[in-house]
Amino acid sequence: MDNGQRSGEQPRKKRGRPPGARKALPATAHVPASPHKQPGDVLANGTTTALAEQIPAGDGQLDTITEARLSPLSKLLRSILHHDRAEITHVAKEMEVTENTIYRWMSGSSEPRPAHLKRLPEVFPEHRATLIYAINQAFPGLLDVSLISVREVPKEIYQRVAELIAANEEDDARFWQVSEAIFEQALIHLDTERRGLAITYARLMPARADGIHTLREFMMRGNAPWGFNNEAKVYLGSTTLAGAAAMLQRVQIWSDMEEGRLQVEADEFERSACAAPLLRGSRIAGVLIVSSARSDFFIDPMAYQAVNDYAQLLATALRDQDFYPVSQLNLRPMANLTIQRDYIARTYINRILTHVRKQGISRRDAEQHVQDEMEREFEEWGRLSKAEQRQKADQV
Repeated sequence: MDNGQRSGEQPRKKRGRPPGARKALPATAHVPASPHKQPGDVLANGTTTALAEQIPAGDGQLDTITEARLSPLSKLLRSILHHDRAEITHVAKEMEVTENTIYRWMSGSSEPRPAHLKRLPEVFPEHRATLIYAINQAFPGLLDVSLISVREVPKEIYQRVAELIAANEEDDARFWQVSEAIFEQALIHLDTERRGLAITYARLMPARADGIHTLREFMMRGNAPWGFNNEAKVYLGSTTLAGAAAMLQRVQIWSDMEEGRLQVEADEFERSACAAPLLRGSRIAGVLIVSSARSDFFIDPMAYQAVNDYAQLLATALRDQDFYPVSQLNLRPMANLTIQRDYIARTYINRILTHVRKQGISRRDAEQHVQDEMEREFEEWGRLSKAEQRQKADQV
């Protein structure tokens, strides 16, 4: 044959690899990070760049190894968020951090700061119990809270209020009977273990020429450490939770564990509070305030929903003339609550009796005069420092 191949010889095999799939090489231990990623950021497969660089590419044990290195809190955040970009964006905005920070918490490359840990149960109310447990396990004593569960407002109180309204023609009697029933039920419902709760209805003071300047506590009930009925009723201005609820016409919540959020004046035993406005259309009569001796009480959404429900119930017992247009609100800062309470306790009754004796008016009219005088005094004191307010009060 002219091709040089002898007859009877087998064709020579070509050099190189035989046909078929190639066997994967066992080497390499490097996954290059994106130029836009930083160490500790999360990659598409759910691990961090730092961890990915230590694990062979294509290793089927990657997820298992990653999961094993996570803290219980990081695992919980991953299970809650599922790497859902929209949800992570929303949570980052709520927590006032970057999205990368949320990814780092999920990956375990960094831990939330104490202030952020305290807010997590509030941002994820439906996972509150499991989050508190995980945080307490990882950071014992940080939250210093136990789980609280509040049931919805029982339907029996709605029926009771309807019966009392139907049975009372006289306005004052109707309000007092309804409010007593609501306050009694709310204390039993919200403070079953008697850990410390106070309920206050603060109504708007009469409008002046330039609007309504403050609310004044009108009805108060409470379990220890609060007294059953405190006669030293203070004025609540723009720097209080009640003032914020009135001006914004929506429920407001405060807790001393939430640093940097809605700084308001707090009463002596108050560790958390919820204030709900009493509305009728575009008009407002006052605010219902529930104060707790526990910092975590209003983490449970059912707790502040119950306060709002009781506020709506209480509003049904009020007259139309008890409601003012919200446009008339012009709330001002008032004197410190503790200073007010001490001062009122020492002087209120004597001032009323003095008006009755000197002016020959009824006690009810004298009481209204004294309330108006004190409102103006406390508004003036509200412009002073706390030390100056104390000095003014001690001069009497």
